[in-house]
Amino acid sequence: MPEFLPGQFAFIHILDKSGKSADKRPYSIASAPGGRHMEFCIKMVKGRMTSKLELLKAGDALGVEGPLGRFTYTGQPAAAFIAGGSGIAPFMSMLRHIAAKKLKGKFVLFYSSRTKDGISYEKELKSLQQANPDIRVVITLTREVPDGWAGECGRLNDGMIIKHTDDAKDFSWWVCGPMELINSMKACLAGMGVDPKKLELEGWG
Repeated sequence: MPEFLPGQFAFIHILDKSGKSADKRPYSIASAPGGRHMEFCIKMVKGRMTSKLELLKAGDALGVEGPLGRFTYTGQPAAAFIAGGSGIAPFMSMLRHIAAKKLKGKFVLFYSSRTKDGISYEKELKSLQQANPDIRVVITLTREVPDGWAGECGRLNDGMIIKHTDDAKDFSWWVCGPMELINSMKACLAGMGVDPKKLELEGWG
């Protein structure tokens, strides 16, 4: 198992019959460092790569290139993470690492999902909070309000951030998701006085 930092990514390669790369795409590593396997959280959207991944069977070979990337958690004691959709993947690596190492501090995950059914790792996120009381998970739904839903609703905004962090300037920030989320959160956090040097962004689309 290659060594990696929480938040890094790797290229997954589809291999041809000769074992050479026929296609590749980067995916964030969701597992924590030091484990016995490398986990990826991939949303199957019938795209160029995912349509090929869907055809694979257990035991089929893939190529993995990496780890790569600087979007990493390196031990900051006050850390806030913002995930949109499958952007949860690098933060699962970070939070699993924080929980496994029993790190102390203030750790807040803001996770925006369109629907409750679209939430990945919901049960594990609850268990991570139980494993480390310094971890807080805030999930907001943007497209529905299910019966009995006790989380937040609507797009992430400065009021929601203040509610769960008190002062955004006290935290280092990581944002991962679609570019629409990246741009809105970059502007939002800048408006709240967050130092740009304490902001890491990773987006797509």
